[in-house]
Amino acid sequence: MQIEKLIEKIKHYRWLSVGLLIPIMVIGLLLVILVKQDTAPSSVGLVSSPQLNTGKKTEKDVKKMAGNDKKMTDKETERKDRITVDLKGAVKKPAVYTLKQDSRVNDLLLVAGGVTDQADTKSINLAQKLTDEMVVYVSSIGEDRPVEIVGTKAHDDVDSAAAQETDKININTADLAQLQKLSGVGMKKAQDIIDYREQNGKFNQPEDLGNVSGFGEKSLEKLKGSVAVD
Repeated sequence: MQIEKLIEKIKHYRWLSVGLLIPIMVIGLLLVILVKQDTAPSSVGLVSSPQLNTGKKTEKDVKKMAGNDKKMTDKETERKDRITVDLKGAVKKPAVYTLKQDSRVNDLLLVAGGVTDQADTKSINLAQKLTDEMVVYVSSIGEDRPVEIVGTKAHDDVDSAAAQETDKININTADLAQLQKLSGVGMKKAQDIIDYREQNGKFNQPEDLGNVSGFGEKSLEKLKGSVAVD
C-alpha cells in the first residue's frame, strides 16, 4: 500500500512539475532573446550597399584618379620639354631623335652612337644648342659641307649667301630680257653686252664688263654684286 501511494504521489508531482517547467522555459527563452537584441551592436550604415554607393567615390578611388591626373600632367609637361631633331651624314645611327629641350649637338651625337671614322670632326660645333625640327648634317672628310644646323643664324647666313649667288645674272649666258634686270641696264646696253661676247668671247671676270660701251667705273661698282661669269 505504501508503495502504491508513493507511485501515485510521484505521478501527481511529475505532471505538476512538467506544467510548471514549460512556462519557465518559455519565459527564459524570451528573456534570452530580449537580452541578445539589447546587447547586439547596430549595423545600420556600416554595411556598404552597392545601391547606396552608386555614383559615390571612395577615398581609394579619389587617390587613384588624382594619381592618374598627375601622371597625365607629367607626360604633357615632358612632351613640351622635348624637341625632335633629324640627324644625317657621317654618324653611326642617322635617324630622327627626341631629346630634352636644352640639348646640344654633343648630346645628339652621344645618343646616335657618335660619328663615323670618315666624319670631319673639325667642322662640328659640339656646343651648338638644338631646337625643335632642326636638321643636323655631319659632313665627311673632304666633303665641302660642314655641320648643317637648320634654323640657326649660321645656317641662315649660308642660305642668304646662296640666295644672293642665285640671284646674280650670268652675263655670259643671259638673254636680252635677263640682262635688262640689271640696275641701269636698258635694252641698248643689254644688246651691247650680247654683241660684245659674240665678237670677243665670254667674259672672264665681272670687271670685263667695263670693255663694253656705256659701262664705266660707277656702273661696274653698282653691278659688282649682281653679275656672275660662271
